[in-house]
Amino acid sequence: MLQETCPECGTPLFRRGSETFCVKCNRPVVMIRNAEDESRLVTDQILEGTEQTLLSKIQQVNIALKTETDPSKLLTYGSALKTWLEAIDTIRRLKVRDEP
Repeated sequence: MLQETCPECGTPLFRRGSETFCVKCNRPVVMIRNAEDESRLVTDQILEGTEQTLLSKIQQVNIALKTETDPSKLLTYGSALKTWLEAIDTIRRLKVRDEP
């Protein structure tokens, strides 16, 4: 049990490994101690959102690829997939690099 309390419900927070969480709200809590922590959190949220959007687009193209026969559309889909997969790889490398 930690000295800090949940900002939502006021219950004392607990730490399990490197994760801080509220047992009453049943969710993780991120402790922001300075502007650098806040900036890292915002960046992580943006990167995570972008990655999820790209994965959703890849799923949509995968569905279209299953029935597409037009070679020009297949090339377009392939190019988009390559770009999106490279972007996801870059995002994941950034997230690993920025871990504390």
